[in-house]
Amino acid sequence: MVARHLLYSVLALAIVTSLGVGLQRIAWDRAYQTVGLVVPAQELKGSLTEGELDISLTRLRAQGVVALSVELADFSEWNLPRTDLSDKVFEIVRAAQAIGLRVAFVVDADHQEIPSVALRPDYVILRSEHGSLVPSWIMTDLPSALIGVLEFSEPSGLEDLYRWGQRNFVRAHAIKSQELDRLGLEGAVARWERAVQERTIRLLWITEHRRFPQYLERLSQRLIQLGMELGPPSAPAPFESSYWIYLVIGLGFVSLIVLVFMEVSRLSAMALLLGGAVGVIALALVGRWDLDLARQALALMIAVLAPWLLLLMSKERLLGWKLLLLVSLGSSCAGLAAAAVLSELSFFLKLAEFRGVKLALIAPSLLIILTELLRGGNQLTAQLKRGGWLIPALGLGALFVLVLERSGNLPVIPVARWEELLRERLEDWLTARPRFKEFFVGHPALLLWRREQNLVQKSLLALGALGQASIINTFVHLHTPLMLSLWRTLNGLMLGLLLGLFACSVLWGIKRWRRRL
Repeated sequence: MVARHLLYSVLALAIVTSLGVGLQRIAWDRAYQTVGLVVPAQELKGSLTEGELDISLTRLRAQGVVALSVELADFSEWNLPRTDLSDKVFEIVRAAQAIGLRVAFVVDADHQEIPSVALRPDYVILRSEHGSLVPSWIMTDLPSALIGVLEFSEPSGLEDLYRWGQRNFVRAHAIKSQELDRLGLEGAVARWERAVQERTIRLLWITEHRRFPQYLERLSQRLIQLGMELGPPSAPAPFESSYWIYLVIGLGFVSLIVLVFMEVSRLSAMALLLGGAVGVIALALVGRWDLDLARQALALMIAVLAPWLLLLMSKERLLGWKLLLLVSLGSSCAGLAAAAVLSELSFFLKLAEFRGVKLALIAPSLLIILTELLRGGNQLTAQLKRGGWLIPALGLGALFVLVLERSGNLPVIPVARWEELLRERLEDWLTARPRFKEFFVGHPALLLWRREQNLVQKSLLALGALGQASIINTFVHLHTPLMLSLWRTLNGLMLGLLLGLFACSVLWGIKRWRRRL
């Protein structure tokens, strides 16, 4: 009994530590709210007189533009050739600097040549199609420039630069011309808004800004409505994790494992406590040897094992909405713990990322299936021999392949237009769009699950584990503001409850109708 109380106390301490780090992260998010717009200088070339140019630049500044960009390579995806450094371009840039606008170089890391430009940029926007290293001349010749890392086109080696002491980064975003064709004005403004709100983007490279009437004006208004401040962005304030946070959360996770196995296994308490002690020693030693590796490993273990452990501990005691609420609360705490372990500026800026997203999504369901098959008894074995496994296995297999292929920012199976429209509507209505894996699949499946020894019920439990894995996955997207992740999880839980209760009522009605026949 004393051992259990001690384990629960350590687990509670880990949860409190995770909440404390989470509150610090929320404060950090609220302090980092300045967004800057950049437009290409070459797009201002034309028949503008000197007076018209001054008026145009003043208007751009009033609309939130902080810098003009000079492209040092061809960027065909944005219909921008390498900037012709003619007298006209210099005239535009000098006029912009005279009224307080800044200069941004847009650099293709795949072309490593050192430019001979008589300008000192305030920003360097980096892009790489092939994952090339950051050009060395940026670090040596432009040490004070703020480095904008272009989303989805990040060069390699950024995490190494961060480890070596470079902290002058900001996340940047741009919309390609082909996407602008498809999105139109409203779609483009919504895309920018989501980038700023959901992914900590603070530098927007607005190409073809004359393409739509009131493009910049509409965008700046929407950003202000989000609570953002328009102006020159800066490198974010430091946010560092520590060995002690890692160790406390690791102790809590080991305590959870021991408590669950005390409930569900036949191993003696002494053996489990001894195994837990060995686990704690291993965590401490690995953390001392390589803290970055240890934090990644611990976060992955939490993401993979926590949904499985929570379901093992809760499913024999609770059912229906009570089970869903309790396990979802536990998964949210596990997500906060994994996020706290990795909470560091490099993850917020996506210079480093949580490794193992696909494994963390699929492993809890596989563990549930394996556990249930081992504990299923003769009745389940008979169903397997009769071939009753085929339909659930095919259905689960198809679903999980879809989940794996659709995960990530650049999925193999693209999002259909109808789904994209539905996502946009959910964002409009709920601000933080819940994940389909939670409210449409996992949570309703867990509500429908019953303690019956058949393969359909085992499949429902596996799908329920997928929803819980998705909750943790939400929190380890550390470039997303933490409050948005909390809202996303809550919205998914509420929608999942509604859909699950509706599905339960439909099944109950069908069963009642069949009894009458």
